[in-house]
Amino acid sequence: MMSFLRKYEIWVFLCLIIVANTLFVSGIVFDILPKSLYAYGRFALLGILLLAVVIVCRGRAGMDDLVHPMLAWRRHVGWYLFVILWTPMVIMAVLLARWALGAEVPEFNADFSVVTKPTVMLVLFFSSFVGEMVWISYSVRRLSNQFTPYVSALIVGAFWTAWWLPMAIYNFGIIPDLPLMALLFNQIGVAAAGAFVYMHTRSGLLVLCLQLMFNTSILVLPVTPQVGGVGVYWTFALTYFFTASLLFMVFGPKPLFAKPRQNSSMTPA
Repeated sequence: MMSFLRKYEIWVFLCLIIVANTLFVSGIVFDILPKSLYAYGRFALLGILLLAVVIVCRGRAGMDDLVHPMLAWRRHVGWYLFVILWTPMVIMAVLLARWALGAEVPEFNADFSVVTKPTVMLVLFFSSFVGEMVWISYSVRRLSNQFTPYVSALIVGAFWTAWWLPMAIYNFGIIPDLPLMALLFNQIGVAAAGAFVYMHTRSGLLVLCLQLMFNTSILVLPVTPQVGGVGVYWTFALTYFFTASLLFMVFGPKPLFAKPRQNSSMTPA
């Protein structure tokens, strides 16, 4: 049993969190669990399951492996500017492009009223912290042992969408009325952008900043279906995915899809 868990650790974890979150959210929706658990509970469950799987499979070494990326902060200031500005720039580009093409564009109004609430700020930070550790520093990195970083990001984005799926289907505790296919492109794009930053910097802290800015920007700027309309959200989701993919295409890591074969032949003496 232990050999199976160690061999398929990442797949066991990814499947486990989908099942666990579905049961947790269903319990909240159907009043089996108190709704007060929802804000932090889904992310706490995500983090606890990660710690449990890593400890069971790899013990102390696995714990150290989780913590190490968060301590990598000495990186070029350009990376910090990139992770802070990337999501707002993509949103602004989407709104300007739609305006230039004559498509419907919401009235631009940056609304900070929600994200400046202390409770919301804490949830945003906690969710971004756990999300970075679970989806990028752990999942993308582990999958990169089998696949290229880009393919690993695509896989993680699909599982990340599946994790959000119960909330989206119940339309509970999430931005209302998210189109599921647009959500898929959105989350794959988020995973790809996070993987791009991590693979170039090996810094979980930078990915945390990127994730925090993404979560904040979509609440502040008029890009959600409820504020900007479904068309704006679709455009944003596709743009975020394609621009994140473009970063990989231009700057790597490459190749994107085919992991290079290990040369097992010995060099003659």
